[in-house]
Amino acid sequence: MKANQSRTTIGLVLAMFGALFLTPDTLFMRLSQLDGWNMLVWRGGLSGLSYFFIWALVSGRYARPKVLTLNFGILVICQMLNAALFSLAIALAPVTVVLIGVATVPIFAAILSKIVLNEPLSKLTLITATIVFGGLFMSVLGKDGEGVVLDVTTVLGLFLGLGVAFALAMNFTIIRKDNEAPFVLAMAIGAIGAAALGLVFAEVLYWPPLKNMMAIAFTGICILPVSFVTLSYSARYVSSSTVSLIMLSETVLGPLWVWWGIGESPNIMMLISGAIVLPALAVFLINEGKRKA
Repeated sequence: MKANQSRTTIGLVLAMFGALFLTPDTLFMRLSQLDGWNMLVWRGGLSGLSYFFIWALVSGRYARPKVLTLNFGILVICQMLNAALFSLAIALAPVTVVLIGVATVPIFAAILSKIVLNEPLSKLTLITATIVFGGLFMSVLGKDGEGVVLDVTTVLGLFLGLGVAFALAMNFTIIRKDNEAPFVLAMAIGAIGAAALGLVFAEVLYWPPLKNMMAIAFTGICILPVSFVTLSYSARYVSSSTVSLIMLSETVLGPLWVWWGIGESPNIMMLISGAIVLPALAVFLINEGKRKA
């Protein structure tokens, strides 16, 4: 029992650290001033190299990764879809509907955990996911939802956001299922593959100015790899739905970094959303720890 409690504690701590470390990502994306495809090229390429470095450091010099497996292939595809679909969605559709789609990741994670791992769906997880989704829905609609028009582009953006959510949920679920899958290596290959897609579809590729380059380099080399590797490791200790819920705190805290960094203040609906989502996640984490214990 103590061992299970310790594993749960490790998983929750890793997930919280990864989610908090991810929160300034939006600020550095804005500071880079890159368009969607160029951002995919730089973020994907730089994070891919960083993932390779982390994998080589962690796996050992003579490690033989099990790459010829279905689970490894799924992880690579999930990483590519996560990076490519998000950039494509932001380039094509209103950010509002994209974020609404991405906010469904805990729902997908709970469903996939039941189907793939046969893990029970706790009422606490479902209630918290509903509250969090409602809070994020208020936040994105309160920001610029008044200008959203229901058309083909909007619907496409929603489906692309749902695709990102599904890819993230499947990634965490497969990592929890297969303890031997070298998921960091899969993330590296997937990130490089996403960068290659950016090279193909970008109309103009350019080298950003030094200050913009430093911003995209910091998020690509440091923020993305550290946060997503930590979040992925946490999925081996706690359910993928739990990891997904904790990860959504970035959606609430990210705008605060933007406010501090470039003076873009959040509106009242975003603040109300934070007042709903963060306490809900705190209550969930406390009760989840007690439930596992």
